[in-house]
Amino acid sequence: MLIDNWDVAALHELFFEAVMTERWMPAAKQTARTTFWPEMQAEWLSYADPETRIRLTPTTKQVDRYHLAIEFSGHMDEADRKLVWAVAHSAAQRSRGPRWARLARMLGIDPRTVQGRYTAALLRLSLALKETQRRTVSDP
Repeated sequence: MLIDNWDVAALHELFFEAVMTERWMPAAKQTARTTFWPEMQAEWLSYADPETRIRLTPTTKQVDRYHLAIEFSGHMDEADRKLVWAVAHSAAQRSRGPRWARLARMLGIDPRTVQGRYTAALLRLSLALKETQRRTVSDP
């Protein structure tokens, strides 16, 4: 297990990157194709239309960090894990950061309390990872 000195800011970035990687991964179930012949267009139709979607694919480093985030999630209790992933998902593809007010309404608490619980969850995870690293280093 790759455990370096993970602080709260690094864990925050790791989970946000993991959510973006998750969104870029291909679907688990592939849709069936109706024909094996590629569609051919006339030359004047070969330009992309507005409905064409470009799909981004994650790099191998991003996939590795995604699996690392999932592995780190195993060190958290269920409530912390759900909160951390919910905050990361609420901030995906959003320049203003997490939607604290929406998360607060879902949980029925104040947005500042959600922020505090999120920071505390990442802090507990950081301490758990440091404790795990300490135990693995001291035990031969």
